[in-house]
Amino acid sequence: MDEDFQCVTIHGRVFQKVSIDHSIYCVPVASDELEEDRLTAQHDVLFRLFGNALFSLHMRIKDPTRILECGYGGGDWSVQCAEEYEDCEVTAVDVYPMLIADQPENLNLCGYNLNDRLNDPEIFQARAYDLIHSRCVGAGIKRNRWTSYIQDMKLLLRPNGWIQIVEYYLNIQSSSGRLTDESAVRRWWLKYSEAMSRMNRDPRIGNRLQSLFADARLGDVRVEAIQLPIGDWETDPVKASIGRDTVAMMGDLLESLSLWPLTQQLNYTATEFQRLISEVRAELRNKELKLYVPM
Repeated sequence: MDEDFQCVTIHGRVFQKVSIDHSIYCVPVASDELEEDRLTAQHDVLFRLFGNALFSLHMRIKDPTRILECGYGGGDWSVQCAEEYEDCEVTAVDVYPMLIADQPENLNLCGYNLNDRLNDPEIFQARAYDLIHSRCVGAGIKRNRWTSYIQDMKLLLRPNGWIQIVEYYLNIQSSSGRLTDESAVRRWWLKYSEAMSRMNRDPRIGNRLQSLFADARLGDVRVEAIQLPIGDWETDPVKASIGRDTVAMMGDLLESLSLWPLTQQLNYTATEFQRLISEVRAELRNKELKLYVPM
């Protein structure tokens, strides 16, 4: 069996063995049933959050010929993109190259570790892509890789092409101001940040993107700070609907991201971890807290 597809089960969840062995992307893979559902729910929520669009409306993309997605997960974004732009060649890479049912003919899937330079000529084409899309890969990219990661993407863009990077800042906030240092989501964030730092990851990468783009000398840089509501406390009915669907998805996200780091890096027992996640989920369901996640 190709080592890319070899998996191990840890605390009842399915992980890619090579990622665990080499500390690459220590999050359940998309073939894990719970993770597959979470990734689909996440795609749906973010698609709606960005105005029912695959990418920012500020990006002037018309009739693209080549699009690259870095970190395709369950393939929801890349499949929808390939279906929407039938005459465009869409390439999607992921450290766990899961096969996708009913894969569009114009979608190519490849296994690739994003910590390696994006220069394999069998996969990438220099100065060729109208759009390069990278979303929620912060848990897998080493802290000192981000500068060259963005530089690599720049070299793959065609003239006037676009890069879109979307990352969570998982220090959950409260519009009601009722969170304290004893709140479960705050305690989760502090422990997760500690574990990520030990793994040479930057859990605050979203806050650094603007400076990284500037250092790469990219033009027309726009940073959109968006609040993803958790719960239906927003007065706007669209945001309230998104927030309602975010509650369960966010709980699943925090559990998936932190299961391996907290149990393996911080020595949480499975019972201690599940107790913390249960407390987090209870707070996420509390509409009076008016929680949101910065993106």
